[in-house]
Amino acid sequence: MFTVTTLPLGRDDATRPDDRFAARFAVDVDGDRLASGELCKGSPYGDESGRLINVRWSRGAVAAARAIVEAAVEAAPPGAELQITTNTEVHDWIDERLALATSLGFTLWQEKEGFWLTDRGQRLPATEGVGVRTLADIGRDAYAEVVAGCTAGTLDRVDADAVASMGALGWADALIGSCYADEDAASWFVISNPAGEHRASGEYWGFVAVGLFDEDDTGTILHIGVLPGHRGRGYVDQLLRLANLACRARGWKGMLSDVDVTNAPMMAAMERAGHHAADRPWHKWVHRMRTSG
Repeated sequence: MFTVTTLPLGRDDATRPDDRFAARFAVDVDGDRLASGELCKGSPYGDESGRLINVRWSRGAVAAARAIVEAAVEAAPPGAELQITTNTEVHDWIDERLALATSLGFTLWQEKEGFWLTDRGQRLPATEGVGVRTLADIGRDAYAEVVAGCTAGTLDRVDADAVASMGALGWADALIGSCYADEDAASWFVISNPAGEHRASGEYWGFVAVGLFDEDDTGTILHIGVLPGHRGRGYVDQLLRLANLACRARGWKGMLSDVDVTNAPMMAAMERAGHHAADRPWHKWVHRMRTSG
């Protein structure tokens, strides 16, 4: 039995508040920190579903980690959706972490496979047969409408739940608000008929949003989609070409992106575009549960 201490809502030095967190916890024994973790306020997109539980522990201290997760679950609001993520490149003790989640009543909900593109100076094909514009060209509202339209029938389970919670346009607005930065002005694209007059968002066929990954000189495909009426025509390949060219234009060494493992068409498109799952061990599991009440 471990005593769980509630920490101030800041970083480890308790001097810089972090508004992502609803609660922070630690287990210390004889001056050594065996485990720590946080209950986040919500999802990365700002809705109240999918509150993330972060947990870390020292080798062999899985019982302390269990106490952290139990404290986070107890601190969550009644009826809250909670998530624990596990990533082969981010976390230690992968098997222990997966077993811990399931032993506490979390069920495996999603797996994502990572895809890595390395820019070695290889030839990068240009787009063909599409018009290209950016968010800066068409404006945030029109871009959000394109993103919202592309969510119909999404094979990404996290996105589907976020759309169900927030509505397609609400989710699109949250995506832009949380992920778009000024330096992305030239790498959030939409495609359309090259002769189109672009008077309405319905004239666009799809989008891809490219931004900075949390790693030096590395980008990521934040999101990508094609409107239902334009799927199956190879436009996803054109969007991935834009992403590859944006990576080079921004001087990155490569891009790391992930795809829901149920989305076989997107995984195949990534491989065609030179983004290879075998090049890095990145793989993510998402377990979730709902609190009672």
